[in-house]
Amino acid sequence: MLRRAAPVSTLSRIAFALLSTLFLALMVWAVYSYVTRDHPGANDFFQRWYGTRAFWLEGRDPYSREVALEVENKLYGHPASTDPALDEYPGDFLYPFPTAVLLAPLTLGSHDVDAAYAWASAIWIVLTWAFVAAAFIAMVDLFSWRPPGWLIAVGIAWTATFYPATRGMFLGQTGVVAACLELLAIWALAKAAQTTPRFEVLAGVFLTLSTFKPQIGLLIVPFLLLWGVRFRRWYFLAGVAITGAILYGVSFLLLPSWLSEWLAQSTRYTGYTQIGSPVSIITNAIGAGHMGELIVSGLLLIPVLWAWYCVLWVGERAALVWTAALSLTVTHLILVRTATPHYVVFLIVIVFALREITRRRNGTLLAMLTLVVLTVGLWALFLLTLQNRFESPWNYLPLPIGSLLVLALTRPAWLTGSLIPTSTVHDRISQPTVTASQPSA
Repeated sequence: MLRRAAPVSTLSRIAFALLSTLFLALMVWAVYSYVTRDHPGANDFFQRWYGTRAFWLEGRDPYSREVALEVENKLYGHPASTDPALDEYPGDFLYPFPTAVLLAPLTLGSHDVDAAYAWASAIWIVLTWAFVAAAFIAMVDLFSWRPPGWLIAVGIAWTATFYPATRGMFLGQTGVVAACLELLAIWALAKAAQTTPRFEVLAGVFLTLSTFKPQIGLLIVPFLLLWGVRFRRWYFLAGVAITGAILYGVSFLLLPSWLSEWLAQSTRYTGYTQIGSPVSIITNAIGAGHMGELIVSGLLLIPVLWAWYCVLWVGERAALVWTAALSLTVTHLILVRTATPHYVVFLIVIVFALREITRRRNGTLLAMLTLVVLTVGLWALFLLTLQNRFESPWNYLPLPIGSLLVLALTRPAWLTGSLIPTSTVHDRISQPTVTASQPSA
């Protein structure tokens, strides 16, 4: 009987993978047929896709002014205007070159740019949602949350209406995928502690791939790397090192000048963006200005560093996930420039809160109501504060501030679950067994 169980499990996984692939393929066809073929959009993705296509199909430098000008003419019908009221940004590639390596498969197809982009953007929109849904499922598993199946299904469907995710799909924000990869890395580390250390390799792959948008990893990447070194997580560090060597090694071989060109474009970018960090939005609103922003940002870093100290020096391994969530939250509060689609990263706090809600009386209905309130509230804020066709800065505040409050008030509950227990599975395996002839310490 035990020998027959494995093939059934394998067949089930294969069937699930095939059905999921078929479902996503049908979604791509539907998005192409009813959206992208006749109504092209996802401008943020177009900039990255066009530069990637220019490199792979035509051998041109995606960071060149020539390619940027072509992007501007495609998007606006003319070179980008410097008038802030028009909200027209330069067509710079603006991302590290590994982005072009990862997006290379989406440049295949028709030589007709419009036709090729219609398919590529349809695939990207569906792929973006798939990553958000996968991150939601991973967070459910991370917190060992076992709600009714219908609530999980509702949650997965809800991710398509969640304001950051939906806006990210509409704009083609590649940062959504990067944020989801960070969540998947945290999930894989926790999974490794509960099952096998080989999940740590997967965590290293996820974390390294997320660096194609490096600024959103400002705190989480160094924290997890320090954690890996401190606790000698060689599988995790190997995953990071091997993936990084391949991804960035190939990038430098293909375009040795990409780093300096990317840094030059990034420097210009901060000069023409209109909305800064959430902290800057608040300090400017109260008249504290740039100095106030620096002070508040510094104060927010203090609890992060304290949390790092507790995990890395004191050895509170059970606090890893809470500290990771705090690092992600503070990152998006102090970043010089962030975007609301990046806020899918707060799924880690939202799913934790949902789990805690369902533990109360009528908790399942309250969790359902919470999802409705999140959707309606965030979209209502967007519509009520819409300035012409531009997103208001006030949309940047509710999720990071709310997440910070949840983390501050619920830290003990995060540790109680022992997501990363003090003695992990592979720690226990490596320790000698105490026998009657061996006195315990």
